[in-house]
Amino acid sequence: MSLSDALSRTLLLMRGDLDPGVEDAQLLDALTSVRVVLNAGADALATHSGQTALVSAALTMARSGHEVWIAAEEVAMLGAQPPLNQGPLLQALADAGADLLPGRSIRIGAPLTADLAVTFGQAKPLPYIDRTLAIDATDWAASLGEQPGGWSGGAWPLGAVAAGILVASEAFRIAMCKLAPHAALPAYFEDLHAPVGTVSFVLAPDITPKAAALPDFDIISGGAIANAALFALSRIPGITGKGRVLDDDRSALSNLNRNALLRRSALDEYKVADLARLTGTIVLSPEPVRYLAGMTLADHVLVGVDDIPSRWAAQAQTPHWLGVGATEGFSVLVSSHAADQACAGCLHPVAAAPTGPIPTAAFVSLLSGLLLAVRWLRALGPEGSALPDQQQFLNALRPEGWSFGAMPLHGNPACPVGCAASQMRNAA
Repeated sequence: MSLSDALSRTLLLMRGDLDPGVEDAQLLDALTSVRVVLNAGADALATHSGQTALVSAALTMARSGHEVWIAAEEVAMLGAQPPLNQGPLLQALADAGADLLPGRSIRIGAPLTADLAVTFGQAKPLPYIDRTLAIDATDWAASLGEQPGGWSGGAWPLGAVAAGILVASEAFRIAMCKLAPHAALPAYFEDLHAPVGTVSFVLAPDITPKAAALPDFDIISGGAIANAALFALSRIPGITGKGRVLDDDRSALSNLNRNALLRRSALDEYKVADLARLTGTIVLSPEPVRYLAGMTLADHVLVGVDDIPSRWAAQAQTPHWLGVGATEGFSVLVSSHAADQACAGCLHPVAAAPTGPIPTAAFVSLLSGLLLAVRWLRALGPEGSALPDQQQFLNALRPEGWSFGAMPLHGNPACPVGCAASQMRNAA
């Protein structure tokens, strides 16, 4: 059980921008030598959102092998924070950190030096650390900048999850910059991995309801996207809901780098059984089966499966609302499809041939699942199920361009599902 095996999918992702001769040992050294200290003030940790931002940042960076330190005073856990066990927050984080990647941990305290210090709320500045960034969150937004301030969030946690992703994305860029001499295209590499300045990321419009009661639903796949969506949803105060999750796969060592609810002690278990144990008042019925065409589905379906024909099969059951989360390299693609809208087949009309293990990283998968969860909540509110911006496509390394903006989708005459929107396009 080696660290290289646990991070194998992340190493594949890193190689995409590097000369082919770079060795795994160099990639691992770049990841593991990044030292980040999360400096959390009492005002941030007095809120559920502040605790969520800290947990999201720490776990996501730890899954990429970075050296994570937490400089804060111990506090009681204010709400659900799976996959942490109940108990004092920092103790639970350290316990989880020792149960993620082999030989890695999350440390409590402040090191004398670090590549980056991240301030949450009104925290005392840390000496001897050259670069400091500050994060903040509101209900539906996250921000990253150089000037620390107070913590703006309260109990609602989703902007805080986004804040944790912002931090993890920056830490990953630091690791990649250590490999700049091996860049395949130096100018492109420099632009892609340049540090960010001030960033504000809005997840959803303010009219999005803070829904705590979910309609019955199905999740197809228990992998990284399902983990990420449930990581976000399970933190909502008072959340309730019933659903199924369908997947016949068991958790493997290489899943630890991106499955946001997975701990090493749960390896070899069915993914669906592990998820059902962790989601609290979201009651999941685990079904360790592969989704097949013709299986009846709920009116609300979340799809995280990589296999595109499986997306077509789910869409063919004409659920009231279907959302799809996906990643490709550092790119995130999330879409939603209501009745009479262009469907998942219109967006993905060609089934790509399998190409082996899929390159992934923790912060990319978590962003995709978070956006899928938020898109579902938007569809349950006054905007209605037929969101006009049916798709989001963004680069997880460049948060300056992140937005829920308007990206419509039109019926595709080549749609393999033959949905109503595609038939209307063919008839035109």
